[in-house]
Amino acid sequence: MRRHAVFTLTALLALCLIGSAAAKELRVAYVDSDKILESNEDFKQARQTLQEEERQYADQATVMEQGVRSMADELQAQSLMLSDEAKQERQQRFLTKQQELDKFRRDIWGEGGKLYTRNIELSKPVLEKINGAIQKVSQEFGYDLVFDAASANIVYAVPELDITDKVVAELKKE
Repeated sequence: MRRHAVFTLTALLALCLIGSAAAKELRVAYVDSDKILESNEDFKQARQTLQEEERQYADQATVMEQGVRSMADELQAQSLMLSDEAKQERQQRFLTKQQELDKFRRDIWGEGGKLYTRNIELSKPVLEKINGAIQKVSQEFGYDLVFDAASANIVYAVPELDITDKVVAELKKE
């Protein structure tokens, strides 16, 4: 749905530019942002950092899950021997631990969680650098409009309009 909206917005922008550039030939190009990202060392490092942090959180979650499972097994094994009061106390401790685990998962992997925020923090400077390189190449070669083939649903384009390699080369200069 988001891609469709981006494509529609881009198409409308293109039509506006075509109308305003009646006497001027519209120069269009495209890039493959996936290819740019995969060739960018800063992006690879950011992705690796995020994956390492996610692994650490996953390890923490595993330890917490084992603790919760252990409490559940212990409660089940001892439930017949415990008084009602002791059983309720252990059930409450179990529920508290389960809630802590659920909260931890939401805080890390949930919407707006730590990994989401960290991903933005790590990727924002990389994306700004890439966008700057795209703008520089576009201005240098006189392109009026540049599409992203990875997200704009371009069905076909002449390969000569692809400026991905020029953007990658520009990024490597820096």
